[in-house]
Amino acid sequence: MTHWLEVFRYEVRQQFRRKSYLFITFGVPILALVIFFGYQAYRDLTADDEKAPAPITEVNEQRQSIGYVDQTPDGLFPSPASYPEVACEPSASEMEALNPEQALSQARSQLVKRISSPYCLHTVITPYPSLDEGQAALEAGDIDALYAIPPDYVETGAISAYVSVFSIEAQGTEGLMRDFLLRSLLINVDAPDYEALYLRLRNPAVISESRLTEAGAAEETREYQNFLLVYAFGLLLMLSVFWGGGYLMQSVVQEKETRIIEIMLSSVRPSALLLGKILAMGLLSLLQLGMLAGTFVIIASQAGNLVESLGDITVGAGTLVLLVVYFVLGFLLFGSLMAGIGALSTSVRDSQNLVTIVTLPAAIPFFFLTIFVEEPNGTLAVALSLFPITGALSMVMRIAIIDVPLIQLVLSLVLQVLGIAFAIWLAGRLFRVNTLLMGNMPKLRDLPRLVRG
Repeated sequence: MTHWLEVFRYEVRQQFRRKSYLFITFGVPILALVIFFGYQAYRDLTADDEKAPAPITEVNEQRQSIGYVDQTPDGLFPSPASYPEVACEPSASEMEALNPEQALSQARSQLVKRISSPYCLHTVITPYPSLDEGQAALEAGDIDALYAIPPDYVETGAISAYVSVFSIEAQGTEGLMRDFLLRSLLINVDAPDYEALYLRLRNPAVISESRLTEAGAAEETREYQNFLLVYAFGLLLMLSVFWGGGYLMQSVVQEKETRIIEIMLSSVRPSALLLGKILAMGLLSLLQLGMLAGTFVIIASQAGNLVESLGDITVGAGTLVLLVVYFVLGFLLFGSLMAGIGALSTSVRDSQNLVTIVTLPAAIPFFFLTIFVEEPNGTLAVALSLFPITGALSMVMRIAIIDVPLIQLVLSLVLQVLGIAFAIWLAGRLFRVNTLLMGNMPKLRDLPRLVRG
């Protein structure tokens, strides 16, 4: 074990000579920062030349066209062209009045009602006297979608939509149709009330879900933010661990292919070789994780409005410590297993075939991502966070959104350490001279003999 430090230094030097490692560790963060700040600079330069769009003028950004057939007895939805002609585009001075920060006024209310008149949709919405004529126009490609408003619309609110072929344009016309219906139904409302009703009904509710805790108190949940946080943490951990383990396995296999391993084993014991490689790749993977996570934090802190929809996502110091601990434990487990695979393999192709035995079970938590978000203390989530192979990733996903009970955290760490001890013991048994120098891929029946030594 006296030469593990030399192996450690050698692996670090070799890894920094790999273009793929340098690109992922330094190239990707630098490229991401250049693109982000370049976009920010471009946006700042063009901000003065762009008019801030009013919410009302954003209805048909995709320039879609639709048709409809009004079958209601009272003809609730006349042709947009039948309404009084108005100036639909606000002037430069009027755009300032539409700023949400401006105080409400009679002039602003009149402006909102004017530019949201059904008439302003007359170039994109076409009425048809019958369903047959509307379907003919749809088949001819004159419109992207056709909507049929049935006679019982007032009672049911049901509307039928027709498209000729599946397309992004056709699927995105619902918002345009809903806005036309809303404008038409509110046409007789006075201007002061119209602005409040129209803007609120376009976005009728911002729903915040709360769940009752065991103590009976209401606890607010943030499914969208939690989902993104869990996914980001889990994906970053898994990629870093697998990258590092993959580099470790690739290093062993390439040294066997080039027969460098024969020279190394003449002066280094297999156990020291294993220890040096694992420590080197673990440190390099931690550097890689830190660079990627740091880049994400910098971009998120500078993004401003781009991340407002995520809400106030905060990660405490204790959580960060646990993330580092589970990263180290996860790497020791998977790194040892992949080192053992590298010792058995005689070529990179053979190792890639065997590595799925480790990576596929480790990715199981991603198959149950919604369960981790909705029921982080459920039976399945707890079981996966205790099992060593899935424990590191599963526990990271849980601690990202909840306070995991201390007993489960301690039990998970103990089982993880036991799993690592077994993986290192197994890798150590395979990291023997006769295995590393073996010219052929061992068969399945030979593995017990190799493990026994």
